[in-house]
Amino acid sequence: MELNIVTGGDSKYFDLINELCISIEKLEDKNLKISVLDGGLSTSQVNYFRSKKIDVIDPGWPNDQTKIRAGKKKFLKVELAKANLDKLLPNAEYLFWVDADAWFQNGKALDIVRTVIKKNKLAIVSQASRLQGHHMTVKKIFGPLYLLKNILYKNANKAKLASKVVNELICRPTLNAGIFAIANNAPHWNRLRYWQSILVKNRNIRLFTTTQLALGIISYYEKLGFEAMPETCNYMGPYRWSANLNLFIDYYAPYDPVSIMHMAAQDKMRDDKTHKIKIIDENDNFIEKSLRYFENIN
Repeated sequence: MELNIVTGGDSKYFDLINELCISIEKLEDKNLKISVLDGGLSTSQVNYFRSKKIDVIDPGWPNDQTKIRAGKKKFLKVELAKANLDKLLPNAEYLFWVDADAWFQNGKALDIVRTVIKKNKLAIVSQASRLQGHHMTVKKIFGPLYLLKNILYKNANKAKLASKVVNELICRPTLNAGIFAIANNAPHWNRLRYWQSILVKNRNIRLFTTTQLALGIISYYEKLGFEAMPETCNYMGPYRWSANLNLFIDYYAPYDPVSIMHMAAQDKMRDDKTHKIKIIDENDNFIEKSLRYFENIN
């Protein structure tokens, strides 16, 4: 089964995109193809990727309204294009989106993705896991009363969606839109576009959040098939390093090696590959470590 791995970004994300692409190439999986969506790359950067036989595609904007709303944030065209991958790559049978601030440590996630999407289901990682300190955010009103503020429910409320939709998102865990896979002929794409077209019109919610909310709606409200993959397929911390294995591993036992590292919310790390954060090793000792690909390969 050939997977088309798709990523993208602007010129500031060039190094991250390149590190991701190299990490994919190192997997030596002959059934992988890489495509990059151009959200503001320079001409030389585009030519560099094409010299490596990586397709570079300008995804355009879903409509004029989104272009106007985005203003100078040209990179947002990449985020919005996540709902149009089947149209942008019509000859790709299986599509696997990976954010540019992620990289592959091993190919285990590919095996899991292939198992799920061959059944025409969405393969994605839920942010409800044993890695969470708190399952969701709440705001105390008074006494025993709290206001629910889980991301999907909060954003659906902001978008003023129908109560039947909003109610289905109460207490629902976020399905992280940074890494997901769907077969090209799955019904999810048309529904993603439908909800995106509604959400982008609403200025109460950010354009950046519309894909994730749409994924939540089609999964929880419309009941389109999805399977939640292990956290190691989209690992966003807390982080643990094994000096014995020379790998990042799951924070908790049995300490499986992480398959895809994702530097979500690591702004300094994305900007500076030498930046280090405090994590723990296999013996629970604190160490300082970069999360970037080139800082951790042999």
